[in-house]
Amino acid sequence: MTQKNYSALGHTGNSALDAMLKSRTESTKPEYAPISKPENQEDIVSEISSNIAMNDGIKFTDYNDYKSEISSEISPTKQNRKATKNAEKTKKTTKKVKSGNGKKIAIGLTSAAAALCLATVGYTYLYPNIHFGVSAGTIQIGGMSVSEAEKQIEKSNVLDNASLPIKIYDTEYKINVPEVANGLDSKNSAKNAYEFTRTGGFFTRIANTMGALFGLNESPLSVDVNNEALTAKLAEISQEAITEPVNPFWTVEGDYLVVDKGSVGVSFDTEELNKQVENRIKTMDFSTLDVKVKTTEQNPIDVQYIYDNAQTEAKNATVDKTDGTTIIPSVDGVKFDLETAKEIIGDGSEQTYKIPIERTPAAVSADQLAGVLFRDTLASTSTSLNASNKSRTSNVRLASQYINGTILNPGDEFSYNGVVGERTTDRGFQTAGAYSNGQVIEDVGGGVCQPSSTLYMAVLRADLEVTERHNHSLTVSYTPLGEDATVSWGGPDFRFKNNTDYPIKILAWQEGSSMSVKILGTKTTDKVVKTTTDIIETVDYKTVEKTDSSLSAGERETSQSGMTGYKTVTYKIITENGQTTKVKANNSSYKSRDKIVLVGPASSSESSESTTTSDTTDESTESE
Repeated sequence: MTQKNYSALGHTGNSALDAMLKSRTESTKPEYAPISKPENQEDIVSEISSNIAMNDGIKFTDYNDYKSEISSEISPTKQNRKATKNAEKTKKTTKKVKSGNGKKIAIGLTSAAAALCLATVGYTYLYPNIHFGVSAGTIQIGGMSVSEAEKQIEKSNVLDNASLPIKIYDTEYKINVPEVANGLDSKNSAKNAYEFTRTGGFFTRIANTMGALFGLNESPLSVDVNNEALTAKLAEISQEAITEPVNPFWTVEGDYLVVDKGSVGVSFDTEELNKQVENRIKTMDFSTLDVKVKTTEQNPIDVQYIYDNAQTEAKNATVDKTDGTTIIPSVDGVKFDLETAKEIIGDGSEQTYKIPIERTPAAVSADQLAGVLFRDTLASTSTSLNASNKSRTSNVRLASQYINGTILNPGDEFSYNGVVGERTTDRGFQTAGAYSNGQVIEDVGGGVCQPSSTLYMAVLRADLEVTERHNHSLTVSYTPLGEDATVSWGGPDFRFKNNTDYPIKILAWQEGSSMSVKILGTKTTDKVVKTTTDIIETVDYKTVEKTDSSLSAGERETSQSGMTGYKTVTYKIITENGQTTKVKANNSSYKSRDKIVLVGPASSSESSESTTTSDTTDESTESE
């Protein structure tokens, strides 16, 4: 039978080698293709050998020597054949047949194996394109040139729905890859796929090339990361994930006090996380990334502390004092048994516990308060002043402005010094008459006692709880006895509490020759409060004459008016629901002040040193 010449027909009998030979005959030279073009099998093997030697350092036997060796083995000399034939005649017929057939089979298998190895090595080392079966990620690009592979990768949508899960402690976050990447790096990805089967030693390259044919090998895709976007995203995750320890806390839910043991603090190396995530995205490794964290334990549950602090009295709804309109919801009273709580919480190993409580509803809910907030006038008072004394009037007006609009929720305490603040020229206060040790002096802020006294008069009539009040050392003309309230920065203060169930608002203003105060709140009854003051003791003033050489003989002049001293008791007369009660409001004690009259000397022989002068400030301009 005539043997076919596969080389002449363009076939070698091996499909892989055929594909390689066919690609080598194309007119256009593919990228990364070998430069030489062997024309026959001898040249191919020689090129493969030199290629392997150049890349892997392995030297193969020259093909012609290999051919001669095989030929000599397959085609023995005539003499040898004759000798063999004569020798075999002495053997049994059956052994001759078996021996001849076995040798032929061995030679055939050796030839087939040699051809297969030759084809495999040739395909691995001479195929010019990306080897068949090689993929870039999930993108099939086997058999393509590098430029074709680039285009195939560019139009791929493998990143469209890609996300990288990051687990930090017990919370998982997801990074949407398209948001932090500029897209696939098609050029680098195609280059990596081409070189995937062209790197490593001889056996590594053979294994990778053959493995690709069975879908076992995948070249990683390369992603172009948007570092600015990635840094911003990881900063957002870190801000949420990095936490301080949360100590145990509690909330009231229905008829239970729910105690939560809190949580540990979590921290980690943000720079290392950035590097890890960037590498994962570049190599398209989207398996869950477990972040190495450092934890800080929270405090254990302290049942006694919870018992001391979680129990509360009922608190009515209040108003936001910054805007005077926003309602803050009420809080119910809470009570529970300590021993029961200890038994329920035990070793504190659970995350939450429910402790039964006894609730006391608040008297005023948010809905109730919204309908009656500042609805009624609890009290309104006015006092007179000398508007022509501009410095003093200015001080009264400025203090009134500080007081105006002050809101007190139930239980809040008002401090006059705290609200009006220090009286300084930098804050707009001026110099005017003020009491000091029973005398009238000029002082910054003189007159600010008139707003405090007018407010005190209103507080008495609103029946609010006074916590601090001092009467003046001398009587004042703008309030009745027992209804004044002196103040001084760093000294006496005027304080009172809102002892009603609803918020109150103070309005204060100076206009013309009067200073006025109004207290707004919510009336729950028909209560009416009036005041009365009993004089317990009267201390008359004395008249003192002093010689003044500046006056003519017999001439007299009053330099200081006299003021009577008093001891008084002031009461509130409260009428409510048809019942009237009398409640003491305060005790006041006012000193007397001598009247001083200056008299001219009786004769010129009297020394002017025996006469004295005093402050001639008129009593009507005093601030206290």
